[in-house]
Amino acid sequence: MENKKVLFITFDMSGYYDGVHDELKRRYQTVDYYNTAAIKFKYKNVFQKVSAFFYKLFTGKKLKNYYKYSQVINSIGGRKYDLTLVIRPDVFFDSQLETFKSNSNRFIAYYHDSINNIKRKKDVIHFFDKVYSYEKKDVADYNLQFISNFIYFDKPAGGPDSTVDGFSVMSNDYRVSTLKNLAAYFQKNNKTYEFFVMNDGKLLTDDLVTFIDKRMYNNQVVEHIKKARIVVDIHKYGVQDGLTFRVFEAMGFRKKLITTNKDIVNYDFYNPNNIVVIDENQEIDIPASFFETPYEDVPVEIYNKYTVAAWLDKVTG
Repeated sequence: MENKKVLFITFDMSGYYDGVHDELKRRYQTVDYYNTAAIKFKYKNVFQKVSAFFYKLFTGKKLKNYYKYSQVINSIGGRKYDLTLVIRPDVFFDSQLETFKSNSNRFIAYYHDSINNIKRKKDVIHFFDKVYSYEKKDVADYNLQFISNFIYFDKPAGGPDSTVDGFSVMSNDYRVSTLKNLAAYFQKNNKTYEFFVMNDGKLLTDDLVTFIDKRMYNNQVVEHIKKARIVVDIHKYGVQDGLTFRVFEAMGFRKKLITTNKDIVNYDFYNPNNIVVIDENQEIDIPASFFETPYEDVPVEIYNKYTVAAWLDKVTG
């Protein structure tokens, strides 16, 4: 264990980075962790609330977020760190990022959303010593460092027998039509599935997919994946093309994958026996052999490249 101080800041609503936090604690003497998605905030008084209203009116920025995330800065005080790693730095104001940077020997960020999806990510690049991104286009356009997402859990032992053919969970957005097309294909071919669509605050009904009104956290997602033969990944086509965590959940649990992400064929773990790419603009036609043949293990030397440990080796190296 290295005698170093690390500050780790995420905006993690699902639990993807819990494994990174655990791995950091195994490596470093002191790790301060803040998940900004879990921070609660109430205005102290009417003046603060009114100020925030007019600030947003004239600048388009949420002063509430400044107050909210200042709790991190207040908590760490003047502590100095050997390394600060930030996921979603775009949620912070410039002055807050400057404070983190001034207190860190090395200041690193990771983007698991594209700049096309979150524009402010472009504006904060210059604060960091290195910015890693899973989006190849952003890496090329903005001189970032490429790294994919990762398998966020330890390699599981043998699980229960699969009871459904397919599983997916996603937000209610433009991609739902593609998921419904796949659901119709599954029904037509007598395949069973659990396709969930998150619609916060309002429960809808549909013959093809199941709407849920609360976020499904990773521990729940994992239980569904264990029961499925195939994981379905409808990525945000037209917005970003980095491989989602769903891809790495499939690899980690030795599940086949149906995805809309065409770039997956360029990765070293791609195996057409395990992975089928569908086109959101074309009729779905999946070979029967995909459903009938068993999963083929990813070679261990390739699998290990996508673990949390390997991811941290690169990001902190």
